[in-house]
Amino acid sequence: MDYQEIKRIIESCHLNFLVGSGASKPFFSTLNQIESVLTELNSMSFKEIENKTIIEASVKNYYFQKCIRGNLSIQHGTGSDYETAFNNYMTFVSSLYTILTKRRSNLVSKQVNLFTSNMDLFFDWSLEKSRFSFNDGFAGRMNPVYGTENFHNTIRKTSTHYEYKSDIPLFNLFKLHGSVNWKLEESQITYDNSLSILKDIDGKQLTASDCVTIEKEVEDKWVFLTIGEMEKEIQDKKIKLSDSHKVFLDSYSKLVMINPTKQKFETTTRDLTFYELLRMYSNHLERENSVLFVFGFSFSDEHIREITKRVANANPTLIIIIFCHDIEAKASIEKILPVRHNIKFICDSTGSSQLSLDEINKKYFMRLASELAKDGKQESNEESTPIESDDEPKPTT
Repeated sequence: MDYQEIKRIIESCHLNFLVGSGASKPFFSTLNQIESVLTELNSMSFKEIENKTIIEASVKNYYFQKCIRGNLSIQHGTGSDYETAFNNYMTFVSSLYTILTKRRSNLVSKQVNLFTSNMDLFFDWSLEKSRFSFNDGFAGRMNPVYGTENFHNTIRKTSTHYEYKSDIPLFNLFKLHGSVNWKLEESQITYDNSLSILKDIDGKQLTASDCVTIEKEVEDKWVFLTIGEMEKEIQDKKIKLSDSHKVFLDSYSKLVMINPTKQKFETTTRDLTFYELLRMYSNHLERENSVLFVFGFSFSDEHIREITKRVANANPTLIIIIFCHDIEAKASIEKILPVRHNIKFICDSTGSSQLSLDEINKKYFMRLASELAKDGKQESNEESTPIESDDEPKPTT
């Protein structure tokens, strides 16, 4: 699939994006094998329940350090890894804004749906700092409360004199697994502007002596230890269950998020919200002439994967374009997604480079935004240039 084909799709389709943890590299680590370890841990029966608690606390402590804690400094982050990730997001949303504004089709709305399994705040802050209108599901000023019904809102601008109405480009941000700035209060999800839960967890992190080793280096690659290896280390190092493990897990449990496991939804306010978000994901993909761009996402999440497969089969007008990080990622996704005419893969087939968000921006979205902005400027200049007529006198020199 070449650039021109993608350009035609973008200009005429309802825009949807599915974004995973790979988009936030290098500032945040990807999930790697965390999901499979936690899933296995939940399904096992332990001879000593203390071992399970120690391992669970160790894995979640590792996950917090690698994938969550950085949000405490994301508003005013520093360092090359932060700047790379944040600039990638800023470029991405700015390009989308130009595309929504300049594309010629009037048959599709000036909205883009950003579905993400990430709990980080890169999308939130890049949209906020760009001063773009976005809907994150919260309503209210003094004490914002979350509700999926808020995603049905649109924003219009009305001129002062003639009451001419025009839609304003709008980003709908769906956090499918929750967010670090969500807080559960009295059966309602509220906006945790101060990130109080993260700060509480940060103050209760476990020390190295409290934890088992999570990963080891094997043939120049870092791999996770098996549950059995972790149990053996507990015995060898004589790690004992303490109040520190329980206090950390209790604080961690207050995060309004779906842990990276194949857990089933329950009937709590939190889980019903996640169920509703998945339903909205399905509904948007079922619309005629829709496109779903996927990047940084492995489809290891069972709920999202099965919904995507079902809608791809049911909606022949849906196009799914998956940007794969490398050949190995493409092969992995192809094993769990059906081969269909409306599912396309894009990656470097030579294996010489990796497809990061930066590369995707340069090759596709930033390039198209630049072309549309240039075309719009030329049309504006042509409209403002007076057309000469043979009946009009020509200036003499």
